[in-house]
Amino acid sequence: MVMHIKKFAVIFVALFFTVFGFSDLAKAAEQPTAIFHAFNQQYQDIESFVCILADQGYSHIQISPAQQSNPGEEWWRRYQPFDYSVIEGLGSEDDLRNLINTAHSCNVKVIGDVVFNHMADLDGGPNFEDLSKYPGLTVADFHTVPSNPGQKPCDINYSDGNRDSELNCWLGTLPDLEHTENVKAIQKAHLKKLLDLGIDGFRFDAAKHMPREVVQEYINYINEQSAGESWNYLEVITDADTTPEDYNDIAAITDFILYGSMKNAYVPSGDLRSLPATAINDPRSVTFGINHDTIREVNNLAIDPYENTADSYLASAYVLAREDGTPLIFNQHNLDVPYLPYGVKFRKIIEQRGQEGRNVQENILRVIDSSTISMMERGGEGFLLENKGTNTFDIPVLDLTPSNLQGCYRELRYDFQVSIGQGGDGRKYVTAWGRPDRGGVNIGSRNALYFIRQSEDSCSF
Repeated sequence: MVMHIKKFAVIFVALFFTVFGFSDLAKAAEQPTAIFHAFNQQYQDIESFVCILADQGYSHIQISPAQQSNPGEEWWRRYQPFDYSVIEGLGSEDDLRNLINTAHSCNVKVIGDVVFNHMADLDGGPNFEDLSKYPGLTVADFHTVPSNPGQKPCDINYSDGNRDSELNCWLGTLPDLEHTENVKAIQKAHLKKLLDLGIDGFRFDAAKHMPREVVQEYINYINEQSAGESWNYLEVITDADTTPEDYNDIAAITDFILYGSMKNAYVPSGDLRSLPATAINDPRSVTFGINHDTIREVNNLAIDPYENTADSYLASAYVLAREDGTPLIFNQHNLDVPYLPYGVKFRKIIEQRGQEGRNVQENILRVIDSSTISMMERGGEGFLLENKGTNTFDIPVLDLTPSNLQGCYRELRYDFQVSIGQGGDGRKYVTAWGRPDRGGVNIGSRNALYFIRQSEDSCSF
């Protein structure tokens, strides 16, 4: 009977997805407004500022992997599991419980990062590892050379026209797990431990290196244990052999397609007139201007990094203003870039207005012919103005007739007002910018401005 119930549940989920699509499926699990990536931060430290993040507008934080890992201080050791039954490295089990409780007290949810594809490189050499060292695991739980257990069986080829090596070979020097019933039992116990502590969702590291059916089994298990309340996503770095469609029917995935398209626009030689950027056709996808996989200063194996990390800041501002996607903001950038917390606030306000039935449709406005200036409206409820140039951009007249913008708007960071209305020729212009005798637009170099529509009686013009 249990088998029949489970089979029916799987069929129902498949039909639900087919009939209602990505958007409705996402709503069932409370898609985040924005995720703060607390990259490699101690749980006690995160607890001290998590409620400040709530005030900024973040709905979720993402912590680094909690399991006992390859010992050492470097961040990448957190992604090399040693023992899934122990929480250790960035804090104790009590530290994590306290963080989650504090986050929940100010309505922030916590996403746990889990690493289920491989185990730690314990310095057995680049092509060999003693597979008996990991608690609870045996040689049978790994991909290895049968005649020489512990020997790396093969290297990954990302462009050979199939995904066999991605699934069966070691990721560099990291021993690759065979997802036996023993491995799955150990990893499900880790998920259950985190769920019991109050974790609200999961990121699956290196998901494209795990078989689809295994990833689906874990997502099904999480949904069963959380009554469908967990919001989950998968790290899937697209390449010649792996496409978004290989995994994004299971859960949301990381949008590296959007990252590459934005990077082409935001580097110094790029042109913002190429926006909107190309993205995965899935409104749930996790979007980012930069993440720990793409930062040269963090990762010496960074994927398509910016030459100057500062060029990515405005890409993050763009991500926060988009209608689709689930923005992930790197912790240091939220601290270093003064306009990004206001982008989170903008996104939260626009999201709330959309839920009220107002028009918040994204639209890139072709009203300024410049490679360094971009303007995006969200229906009539707000807009983003960006300047990636090294000089202040200042024009006295801006025709906004093609837009939905009308009335009074307030810039969130600098707290000044803008009025948009009819000119004497019947067209629509910025009639006041910060003061009643100044029209057009003015924005400083390498800056982003976020504007939210205000009621007419609150406008001082």
